[in-house]
Amino acid sequence: MGLVLSRVELKELTGCARRASQRQHLDALGIPYRVKADGWPVVLRQAAIEALGGDAANDAHNEEASIDMGFLDS
Repeated sequence: MGLVLSRVELKELTGCARRASQRQHLDALGIPYRVKADGWPVVLRQAAIEALGGDAANDAHNEEASIDMGFLDS
């Protein structure tokens, strides 16, 4: 995996093939990007993961989940 999303990945993420439509969808999803000289958006892989609530977004709250089963004792 590269540092930035490929055009195929951008199309999969946004559901759009056209660069202008991809930029609109990235804006709507709140995913930061830059525009290259040819007009195509460039999205850092990490920025997409964080914006979509992936692992990187949860690093600061990396707590192990637990279930309180104390109610079974009564």
